[in-house]
Amino acid sequence: MIKLTFKQYLEGKEQLRAAIANTPLTIVEYEVRKYCSIYIGESKVEGKIVGLKPKHKLIVQWRYDSMDDPTPEHVKFIGVANLTEDEQPVFWTGQKLHKWLMRHTREEKTHGHETQSNQ
Repeated sequence: MIKLTFKQYLEGKEQLRAAIANTPLTIVEYEVRKYCSIYIGESKVEGKIVGLKPKHKLIVQWRYDSMDDPTPEHVKFIGVANLTEDEQPVFWTGQKLHKWLMRHTREEKTHGHETQSNQ
């Protein structure tokens, strides 16, 4: 175990806070290719199924805590009439959502990388 001085501890803690505040976010737009459905919500118990048609669009905000396994922050649907809220939470893992997107959608646009700031 490494022994740190209190000053080193505080400096390390500030570096971690700065890294968390600058987590890169990417917003990617997808177009649905075929009739399908997706499960959305905070959890499977509280979730609901959304039916999608070709030409509907999904905009996913990905958070890259890990470059190999991004986390979906939320999904926004365009052209889906029965949704009342713009941004929908997704309880799926990044890998599961990515596999679903590869099977059912085509990537349209990447809206670039942003940095998240907690101010």
